[in-house]
Amino acid sequence: MLKTLQDYLRGASDTFQPEPGQRLRLSGRGTRIPLTGRPFEVQMGRQVLRLYPDLPVDEARRQPPFDYLLFDPERLAAGVAHVLRVRSGEKLDISHRDPPQTHAFTHPRDAFRRHLQVTHEGDAMVFRDYVAELGTYVCVLEDEEGESRLVNRRIRALEKVADIFGGPLEILPAEEALALIAKVNESIRQEPYRREDAEGNLGGLLELPPHLTPILVGDLHARLDNLLKILSENAYLESVERGDAALIFLGDAVHPEEDGELESMDSSMLLMDLILKLKRRFPSRVFFIIGNHDSFSPDVMKGGVPQSLLWGKRLQSVRGAAYQEAMDLFYRRCPLVVVSDGFIACHAAPPRCHLTLETLVNIRQSPDIVHDLTWDRIRSPRYPAGYTRRDVRRFRSSLGLDESTAFIVGHYPRSVDETVWLDVDKIEGHHILYSAMRDQLAVFTRFGGEMVPQVYPSEPLLEWLNRRVRSGR
Repeated sequence: MLKTLQDYLRGASDTFQPEPGQRLRLSGRGTRIPLTGRPFEVQMGRQVLRLYPDLPVDEARRQPPFDYLLFDPERLAAGVAHVLRVRSGEKLDISHRDPPQTHAFTHPRDAFRRHLQVTHEGDAMVFRDYVAELGTYVCVLEDEEGESRLVNRRIRALEKVADIFGGPLEILPAEEALALIAKVNESIRQEPYRREDAEGNLGGLLELPPHLTPILVGDLHARLDNLLKILSENAYLESVERGDAALIFLGDAVHPEEDGELESMDSSMLLMDLILKLKRRFPSRVFFIIGNHDSFSPDVMKGGVPQSLLWGKRLQSVRGAAYQEAMDLFYRRCPLVVVSDGFIACHAAPPRCHLTLETLVNIRQSPDIVHDLTWDRIRSPRYPAGYTRRDVRRFRSSLGLDESTAFIVGHYPRSVDETVWLDVDKIEGHHILYSAMRDQLAVFTRFGGEMVPQVYPSEPLLEWLNRRVRSGR
C-alpha cells in the first residue's frame, strides 16, 4: 500500500515531547513535536522566529487544526510585519527562492542559510534543518498568555474599533450620521498629499509619502466582517493610530454581491458609517479611492438590480435627502488614484491614453479617463474589449514610473475562490485585489519597497464584537 505524505513524514521523523522552555537542537532529520496548544520559538543564529496558532477570537469557533503563523517577533512588535502562514497539511520552506520572505526577517541571511522546513501535520509540527551544522534550536514557549497572545492582541484592536465607533456597531441615528459625514466632508477639503486642480479643488491624485506604510483594501461590497478582520490583524490599526501607516480603500465599499442580498442596503450603510468614523478619527491616514459602485448612477447594476438607485433611495428613506447629498459630495471629493513609493493603484483599470500626473490631478475634466479608472477591466473571453499589457505599460511609462512599479486594482475578481491575483495575465507587477470574498480576504502592504499581499481567512466578528461591547467585557 502506498504511504500518504503524512505517513512518510512521520516515518522519517523523530518524535519529541519537550517540556515548555526546553530547547531542542535540530539534526538534519525531522523533529516532530505534537501540538499541545502552545506556540513555538525557533532560533537560527541571530534570527528568532515565533510560530503561533491562528485562533478565532470567538472561543466557540476554535476547532482544530488551526493554521500557524510564523513571524519575526521583533518586526511585529515594531509595526506592520510580513507574516507567513502554515496551513494544516502544508509545509513551508524558509528560502531565498521566495523573495518576499526577505522582508519577513530581521536577519534573513541567518534564516536562509539553514534551509529550515516546517510541516504542519494537523496534530504535530515537524521541523527539519537541511544545514544542521549551523545550529537551529526549537522550543515550546513557556508563556503566561500561551497561544492566546496574538488573539488577545486582536481582541484589543477590535475593542479599539468599538471605541472609535462609540459603542456597538449599529446603523447610526440619522442626525448623528449627517453630522459625521458633514465633518468628514469638511476635513477632506484639507486632506493632505493632494494637490489642487485648475479650479482650486483638491485633485483626483493622492500622493502618499514613502514614510507611511500603505495598507490597501480591495472591494468590500458591504462585508463588514472582512473590514473588522483587517482592522484586527497584524499591527494595522495600531500603526495607523501611531502615524506609521495609511489605510486606503480601493473603492466599491457598498452593495452586497451575494444572491438574495443584492437589494439590501443596510449592511452598506453600516460599513460606510464605520469607514467614515475611521476617516474622522484619522483624517490624514485613512483614504477612500472611488470605485464605480461608489455612486448613485443608474448604470450600476448587479444581476439586473439597480443597486446604486436603491442605495440612494434607502439613504433618503432612513436619513433624508440631505444625507444622500452629503454622501454624493463625499464621492466627488475623494481621489481616484493613489501613487507612492513602489506602487500605483486605482479601483479598476489603467486609462487608455497617454497622461501625466497633472492629468490625474485635474481628472474631473476628463470623464473618459474617470470611466476607465472606475469601470474598465482586463481583457478576457467575457470582456474582449478590456485593457491589456500594452495599456499597463503605457500607464506606467506616461507617469515616469519604473516598469517594476506595482500596479494594483480591485473591481474584477478572476475566480470565486481567491482573493488576490498576482502578475495577472503574465503582466509583471500587475495585481488584482478583492477583499469581499466569503472565505478569505487579502490586503497589500509594503515591505522594503515591495508590495506584498497578506491573506487571511474570513471570520464572523460583528455579532461577537457587539455582544462583547454590550456585556461590558
